Amino acid sequence: MRESLRNALYRGGERATPLSEAENSVFLFAPGLSRDRLVRYGVLLVLSGIIATGGVLVDSTATVIGAMIVAPLATPILAVGLGVSIVEPRQVGRSMLVVGVSIIAVVLIGVVMTLALPVIPSEQWALSNSQITGRVSPGLIELVVAIATGLVGAFAVTRSDVAGVLPGVAIAISLVPPLAVVGVVLAGGEWAMAIGALLLFLSNAIAMVVMASVVFWIVGYARAAADRREVRRPVVFIVSLGSIVVVLLTFISIQTVAIAAQESRAAGAADVWLEGSSFDLLDVQTRNTDLVLEVIGNGRLPDSREFYRAFEPPLWLDPSVTVREYSGRTIELLPPPDPA
Repeated sequence: MRESLRNALYRGGERATPLSEAENSVFLFAPGLSRDRLVRYGVLLVLSGIIATGGVLVDSTATVIGAMIVAPLATPILAVGLGVSIVEPRQVGRSMLVVGVSIIAVVLIGVVMTLALPVIPSEQWALSNSQITGRVSPGLIELVVAIATGLVGAFAVTRSDVAGVLPGVAIAISLVPPLAVVGVVLAGGEWAMAIGALLLFLSNAIAMVVMASVVFWIVGYARAAADRREVRRPVVFIVSLGSIVVVLLTFISIQTVAIAAQESRAAGAADVWLEGSSFDLLDVQTRNTDLVLEVIGNGRLPDSREFYRAFEPPLWLDPSVTVREYSGRTIELLPPPDPA
């Protein structure tokens, strides 16, 4: 199977990038490589972290996309996959260290910028920011996208004639923006959101490592199986972490569907509850799995027992229900009279 794939994608190796060139393109530590490469990586990482955090704070999709293009974080992640394939435990360890330091650096940038700028990071503010809400509840769909993007990124490294797709890979794979979101929401004390954004990053990074290892094995970079005991520990670590991430993403996906069903059922029950009253339902929202019903009207709300008769939470959810009333009163604000 491996040979068939190799012949189909690389014409038996004729179109494959030589291993030395692949190493040169992704390794930040290797004999003959200058420290300028690491310095350049650090500068681009810091700048991309600043741009991404700024884009998150002002809720600008264009700015966040700019940070994705600048971000160099995919390089050491692909280097982990190549190190596993060619059985270079030192490269695997060094590349994982670079990734770990990069995570800390971008998160710190997010925290510092959020605290330094005139922003009050609250739960309500975070939930109204599309750059945050789109990255704190990852699911299996994001993992599927990350797997496909990891395949494309590794394929671009092994085939120089398709290297032009790398900017598109940088935009498709979400690496620095989720870490910026982690820093921003941590500054506001929103730990649950921070864990969700970090989980998105980890799922993307692990998918890239695994898919890169597969592509590098297909192209023929892999070395003798007898040497693989040297790299067993990082492989076991990556597979174990990946399994945990898949389980968590599966749980989050199920919970997301359950919350959507809960809101739909709550809206139906609220319509039954408010029928014939002076109130109308405006919106149904979920806050940490609890329900908030926004209603508009005047007078006294109907008996809550009618709502609970009509409402049946899905699966394991057992939410508390809060009603937020709006009067809908409109008044004209007249200017003060002119002094005599």
